[in-house]
Amino acid sequence: MVVGDVLQLIQSAAAALQRREPAAARRALRQALALDPGRGDGWSIIGVAAIGSGDAVGALAPFRRSLCSAPGNPAYARNLAACLKRLGRAEEAAAVLHRAALAGALAPDLLCDLADLRLGSGDASAALPLYRAALLLAPDHGRSLNNLAETLRRLAMPAAATELTRLARLRGMAPAWAAAGAELVEAGRIEEAQPALCRALALDPADPASWSNLGFAHLQRHRAEASVAAFAHARRLDPALAEAPVGQGSALMLMGRLREGAALYEERLRLPLFQPPRRFDRPDWDGSIRPGATLLIHADRGIGDAIQFIRYAPILRAQGMRVLFCGQENLLGLLRSSRIVDAAFGYDDELPPYDMHAHVMSLVHRMGTGLDSIPADIPYLHASQAAKALWAGRAAGLEGLRIGIVWAGSVHFRYDRVRSPRLEPLLPLFGIPGTTAVVLQFGQGRDDMAKFPLPAGTVDWGCSLQGMDNTAAALGELDVVISSCTFMAHLAGALGRPVSVLLHAGSEWRWLRGLEESPWYPTARLYRQTAPGDWSGPVERLRADLAALAERRIALAGN
Repeated sequence: MVVGDVLQLIQSAAAALQRREPAAARRALRQALALDPGRGDGWSIIGVAAIGSGDAVGALAPFRRSLCSAPGNPAYARNLAACLKRLGRAEEAAAVLHRAALAGALAPDLLCDLADLRLGSGDASAALPLYRAALLLAPDHGRSLNNLAETLRRLAMPAAATELTRLARLRGMAPAWAAAGAELVEAGRIEEAQPALCRALALDPADPASWSNLGFAHLQRHRAEASVAAFAHARRLDPALAEAPVGQGSALMLMGRLREGAALYEERLRLPLFQPPRRFDRPDWDGSIRPGATLLIHADRGIGDAIQFIRYAPILRAQGMRVLFCGQENLLGLLRSSRIVDAAFGYDDELPPYDMHAHVMSLVHRMGTGLDSIPADIPYLHASQAAKALWAGRAAGLEGLRIGIVWAGSVHFRYDRVRSPRLEPLLPLFGIPGTTAVVLQFGQGRDDMAKFPLPAGTVDWGCSLQGMDNTAAALGELDVVISSCTFMAHLAGALGRPVSVLLHAGSEWRWLRGLEESPWYPTARLYRQTAPGDWSGPVERLRADLAALAERRIALAGN
């Protein structure tokens, strides 16, 4: 046997594969392996050729032979594991990689592959040390950094952003700083996120994801102009990055440039997060008014979104279109009692024929809304007579100004920890002279009451609120509703009830910036944080306003 002849044959086979001549490659490999059956590279190339021709089953045996020839070769182990995974045998793939690691194949790609398989099977705790080990071997291993961040998020570890920042400081590489910056933005730690992302971009100014994340960091502090510039740069670097136009659109709308921003915001429909839970078999509505045609408006995300933007339905109906709604089950009764649409259906219901469809949030763009043309005729929602009868007189015995209070939104909303003050910062709003506080909080936020007992005289309606129609009737019995950016604020505004909205420093575009009023809800008054994370300022301003309103009520009653 001549070693040079074997090597030449294997090189010839590899070249034939590159030329897409699998038959010639196989002939050369058969000759090489006849001379030296223990050549792992030869068996590996046979396996790669089989994969290339779509024969994953046929690739298994040669991949196994290649690994047997060199159990510590990470490339051979990864090939076999990838083939097993392709065949749906993920557990066997993980076992192959685990044995290879024990045999000394401690390569970052192999450890990351094994960690990915553990994470994919739902075992984030097993994936975590593997990603960390990969990063010990290769501090700049971008895939391990990104997937480590995802693992920490799944484990809901509060130290995720801190750990990634520590890794970035240790390694000093652009991907490490980019991963840390992205996680810091996700955690709402904007003052730390911005320098991390700037460090990443100083090392790699051509990274579109870091430019986009820098845009989101600016957006969270209402630095809209800087945000627009960062997103625009990200889009120039990667026109296919859907997050960038979505963020840029949000920043433009925050500035009041609704038409321009809403058009870009439509790119959200390319993102997995915004895919509806069911398919619609008719065309997307292009915004053209077609009298006699039926438009299906669907909403699958926040109830607040549906409440805010269903206001367009009566406008479309007045122009001769038939409007159907498909969305959240607990909203259907209120929409039907309000007669705002022709018919309303749940997401699992069979739908009647319709001509086109649109997501409820797309109506801002499709209707060409500008800051000067926001439809704000209120109320456009109305509780049913049955619900009103149920709540009639419920508040008759409550003294003074009747204030309904909500302190937490849905925990499924990823920024709820930032936008919701929770109960403790709102305690000064309870027990104001001349008022009665009414708890409207339901769900997990009610746990706060066990930690912070409320003053005597507080009334609790939270457990009695069942569905939007029932809740709408309850709000009709109150003088003021207080809420953070939750559906309750939108519901009160759509019902034309006075509502005080507590907004965090990075509040959404729909509330614009710097305003104390909302063009969407004429009865709303906005109380904004001036320091991120500090609710004391807006709560104190709101408390003073409520106390003054209560005093005026008392004075009027005495005259």
